[in-house]
Amino acid sequence: MKKITPYLLGGASAVAIIAVAGAGSYMLYNTAHKPSPYLTADSQVADHNAQIILQNKCAACHGSKPDYSYTLNLLSFGKIRRDIEGAQRAFLLNADESKGIRSGHVDYLKMDKVLRTRRMPPAAYTAVHLGSRLTPEDVELLRCRYKEDAAIARAFSPILPATEAENDIESLRRHLGHRLYVDTRLSTTNEISCASCHDLTLGGTDNKPKSEGVPGADGKPQLGGVNAPTVYNAAGNIRQFWDGRAADLKEQAGGPPLNPVEMGYATPADWEKIAEKLRKDPELEAYFALVYGEQGITGDTITDAIAAYEKTLVTPDSDFDRYLRGDAAALSPEQQQGMEDFVRFGCASCHAGPALGGISFEYISTHAPFHSFMPKDYAEGAHGLADFTKKVEHTDMFRVPTLRNVALTAPYFHTGAINSLEEAVSIMFKTQVSSDGASENTIRNVTRFLEAQTGTLNGKPLDKLTPQDVKPGSWSR
Repeated sequence: MKKITPYLLGGASAVAIIAVAGAGSYMLYNTAHKPSPYLTADSQVADHNAQIILQNKCAACHGSKPDYSYTLNLLSFGKIRRDIEGAQRAFLLNADESKGIRSGHVDYLKMDKVLRTRRMPPAAYTAVHLGSRLTPEDVELLRCRYKEDAAIARAFSPILPATEAENDIESLRRHLGHRLYVDTRLSTTNEISCASCHDLTLGGTDNKPKSEGVPGADGKPQLGGVNAPTVYNAAGNIRQFWDGRAADLKEQAGGPPLNPVEMGYATPADWEKIAEKLRKDPELEAYFALVYGEQGITGDTITDAIAAYEKTLVTPDSDFDRYLRGDAAALSPEQQQGMEDFVRFGCASCHAGPALGGISFEYISTHAPFHSFMPKDYAEGAHGLADFTKKVEHTDMFRVPTLRNVALTAPYFHTGAINSLEEAVSIMFKTQVSSDGASENTIRNVTRFLEAQTGTLNGKPLDKLTPQDVKPGSWSR
């Protein structure tokens, strides 16, 4: 097994929950921990001790090559194998193997959660593997040794405003992208644009279970396979789409036009058909010439401009952002309790980073089968990351959605089958925290906390935006 990096181990420093006024983040961090003699002053020795603990007591399930008895697995009717497969999906000690699946600090926030709650290793495992239980000294070492190396494991940080364009060309590129974002000529019917499914006045979505595309053979709009995720703050996603099939916003922008169900075109060669329509617009052609020179209007320049615009769709200045910047009154007591519950129950381990999510793919049925909470007539047509990677072990791993502006983006989940935010929170507690879920009071408080995530666009609250507010204006230097 490869050596575990100090960066990965660093999150084990997180212990207590505090709100730091004016510090620009809500942090998990050790506030009052007395050093133990077990934490030798020799950092190399301490590093070595930590490696031994992780390799001897954690790697059996979370390492590159999980080790278990096939005989015991047979006697357990396959439970041991299933548990290890779950462990592999949840957390890998080697950060290199998590690339493209989750960012490093999600891994160490997960490590902190299990160390804090002492949930790992499970009692059933330690009963069979004598000596595998983490001792108090083991936990202390893993939680404290790398505190200085990783600084503070940040669970939350404010959304920052979009950066100013560096020059006139970049400003024009963004303006061009805005015009293309609402341009229905990207579709075969000249009726559907990016904004049709990602309406900026509707939380960056369309508030429909499944988005409506071009008409099918029956003349009715075809429906997409999953609920449209929000375009707001999408630039921070680890990958794009629920299944991660696009590496970035530019690649994502090229998907819908060439989707026969969404915008109607089907092959890369069809970009020329789109370009021909756009070239009939002298003003638009002039914009392309200014930004892209001899390249002109192509599929590559169209998607590049749209991506440049979408990178500006960040939503700062929510009540939560104001709280993070030091305004203690920005959140109600109920919302502050919901925030603490959000961290205490481990929601923040995956819904981490400025956008509260979007930076990892996670298994959707950890403690209870997610699909059991869907309507009886719901037919699943998506399998998450596995649809992109074609790896069985990635089945039902979906990109964790951002929770910013979540009060505006119903219906919820990739299924688009749940209309109530409070019900969505309840389902997540049952599938991700415990099959018993959480108390009604906790669910209500967390929901109120999430309602504090509604930000602004160009200084105006998202829930107050009108079509005129998001209409492209004229470009000016």
